[in-house]
Amino acid sequence: MRRIWMGLLALLLGGGAAAAHDPLDMVALSARLLPSVVSIAAVKRVDTPAQMGQPAATARKRIMGTGFVIEADGLIVTNRHVVEGASEVTVTLSDGSTLSARVVSMALVDIALLQVQPEKPLAPVTWGNSNALRQGMPVIAIGTPRGYATWLTAGIVSALERDIRTSAYDDYIQTNATINPGHSGGPLFNLQGEVVGMNTAVQSQGDGGWIGIGFAIPSNDAQFVITRLLQFGRVKPGWVGVRVQTLTPAIADGAGMPRAERSAAGVIVTGLDSGGSGLGRLRPGDIVVGVADAAMKDARTFRRSVSALDVGTTAVFDIWRGGVRMTLDIPIIDNPDDIKAGQGKLAGSMANGFVDPPDLGLGLAPLTTEIRGKFGIETAMEGVAVVAVDAQSRASEAGIEPGDVIQRVMTEPVHSVRSFWLLVDGARRERRTRLLLLVRGPSGERWVTLPSA
Repeated sequence: MRRIWMGLLALLLGGGAAAAHDPLDMVALSARLLPSVVSIAAVKRVDTPAQMGQPAATARKRIMGTGFVIEADGLIVTNRHVVEGASEVTVTLSDGSTLSARVVSMALVDIALLQVQPEKPLAPVTWGNSNALRQGMPVIAIGTPRGYATWLTAGIVSALERDIRTSAYDDYIQTNATINPGHSGGPLFNLQGEVVGMNTAVQSQGDGGWIGIGFAIPSNDAQFVITRLLQFGRVKPGWVGVRVQTLTPAIADGAGMPRAERSAAGVIVTGLDSGGSGLGRLRPGDIVVGVADAAMKDARTFRRSVSALDVGTTAVFDIWRGGVRMTLDIPIIDNPDDIKAGQGKLAGSMANGFVDPPDLGLGLAPLTTEIRGKFGIETAMEGVAVVAVDAQSRASEAGIEPGDVIQRVMTEPVHSVRSFWLLVDGARRERRTRLLLLVRGPSGERWVTLPSA
């Protein structure tokens, strides 16, 4: 049986890859990677409306997915669609042990962060550079599909830069490594054992069968989103409020571009949002060929390039207007859609039909200049800001309000959103029944107690 598996693996990886990577080396590589991959079970509430004489009902539905460890202290990444709306999330490690997980944050794109409290350090993955991928390169997908234990499949990179219309920023890796329901959120590895993608979606037949087309979020995109989620509690993409479409030679001709430039890549402005920084600077009909030294290949490239810019900075837009080339300095501002979907909304998105909200009903954010200004928080004050409170939560009953600052958990100072939750999880591991929080509001500092679970 082992010989058959090694032969199949060599065939999947192709002659050149097999020559460079002996199947026995692949077995050793797999053994090294498996401890970093976890199985995720999310319990979600399903409401059934009353029909045909039957009363309305609420049931529990168990969703299976995969994740992988990105920090030894128990930080795990998975797909947002695996855990969104869940009332309970549990993680099963490679050794079979099961841990309760808390959703730290979720992005508009299909990425979510979980935190568990392991008894010993976990094995984090090593990130690879997805920009180095090329069609035909061998890859390995690991997941826990259809309720089975960890499942490893091999294939190649079938295509790059796929737009499957799940968001405005799609740039998926396409692979023929087998991906099935339950693989979502799992890692896609190269043969160096580095994560180059996160398995996210499949294209299937009408009956849901696999047809050899799977999609993974590139690792560089995932790292960008994860870094922003840890820093801000949301992705905080750059935004200018400009709607565009991909430039064609015919459109370039109609817009009055010089004949020699009509085959150039770029985008043409179709509209401007009222709250955007592009209003009053760009005009419908302007042709954008560059943003902050990045060339514009199409509308998707434009959206991705702008979103990667830091809010609060200014970017140079290289444009054509009326046949004349010029540059404009445009401020990069916050995307209102991302603000609405940020961590402050997380408490509301978590189902509360079966258990208390796992985040205590608190939406927290770091003390950025923007947050300090919004709530009138002093510059010297440290801690994390409360930006939302679930009206049905114990936190609300205790008088915690948006604009309060949590400075300590027990006697330990709070330096970030993540440090707050680590302290909370530590108290739970010590089986403390109540949390003691030092909270500062308009009337001064006060100690508040909340149930730990």
